[in-house]
Amino acid sequence: MGKRFDTLLFPGGKSRAFTLSYDDGVIQDRRLAELFRRHGLKCTFNLGSGLLGHRETGRAPDGREVDVSKVSPEEAPEVYRTHEIAGHGLYHSVLDSVGPPLAMYEIIEDKRRLEQLAGRPLKMFAYPFGLYSDDVVRMLSLAGYQGARTVNSTRRFDMPQDFLRWDPTCHHGDERLMELARQFVDGFSFGPMLFYVWGHAYEFDGDGSWHVIEELAEFMAGYRERVWFATNGEIIEYVNAYRRLEYSADGLTIYNPGAVDVTIRTAMESTALLPAGGVTRVEPTPL
Repeated sequence: MGKRFDTLLFPGGKSRAFTLSYDDGVIQDRRLAELFRRHGLKCTFNLGSGLLGHRETGRAPDGREVDVSKVSPEEAPEVYRTHEIAGHGLYHSVLDSVGPPLAMYEIIEDKRRLEQLAGRPLKMFAYPFGLYSDDVVRMLSLAGYQGARTVNSTRRFDMPQDFLRWDPTCHHGDERLMELARQFVDGFSFGPMLFYVWGHAYEFDGDGSWHVIEELAEFMAGYRERVWFATNGEIIEYVNAYRRLEYSADGLTIYNPGAVDVTIRTAMESTALLPAGGVTRVEPTPL
């Protein structure tokens, strides 16, 4: 087939994807989810179903009282409309410390309840407090989860090798947030770039920082023609479809066995759309 380096492109032939992830199902998600909708962004909201509807307060870093009450189960489908509902453990327990039986119950029961709210199987999870072990990862896989977010910021735009140990780019409170955003939209890469921001919506009330996420959302919305805005689960589904592509011995015939169309770059100026369930013949690349 000559010299060719096929690389993943996102839907529409875009080379960049942007995703968000917010934890705990707090009432500030109402404002945050609507903010993202207004700008055409997609977010994955990680909920502990056993805590939905609970009223409680917490403390901000400066000592002020912050409302960390949770949205109710009844309003969740509307609050998270256009976004993704994901698991966060039934009662937000430290899963690598409570013992395997309770950890598995927290994972499975939370998933069961949330799937009733979402109306579809869940793909994503976020580790409570960012803590996990190999055993917890195996439990998530057995429960049917395909991805799980850590709290280990990379400040990079790499695609994860293991979605069940998915490190984000940064927290929204990172001092380099907007620098990273500009680097993401302006930087050059031969491969796909993924910008992943996470946090908790109550933090915006706690430190009066709503302007931070509003600035980021407005900035990213200006690049909708170049960036794919997707939930965590949509990225998993798309990348896994790419990873399942089957090539002929000469590399010129590609079968896409999945249910999602996949776009690849076959040369510097050439792309190919590989339809779901279809076989595509690509042109050989001159040596």
